[in-house]
Amino acid sequence: MIKAYILVKTRVGKLEKVLQKARELKNVESIAVVTGDCDLIVKVKVRDTEQLLQLTDELQTIDGIRQTTTHVIEKEITL
Repeated sequence: MIKAYILVKTRVGKLEKVLQKARELKNVESIAVVTGDCDLIVKVKVRDTEQLLQLTDELQTIDGIRQTTTHVIEKEITL
């Protein structure tokens, strides 16, 4: 299994619409609305890199998304 954080920049006024559509995608574990360089951080869990590519492609087709950046989790530490 592969886990990743996908940082999402949205167009002005499109955040709620993007949130609604992103919630419908398979393999999304959580979505955080954040401040800073991006607007959302989407945490995903997929079978392999091919499935990650497919999910990223689906996410990028949502109207209102301006840019995504994917960060694969190498090691996750639970406290």
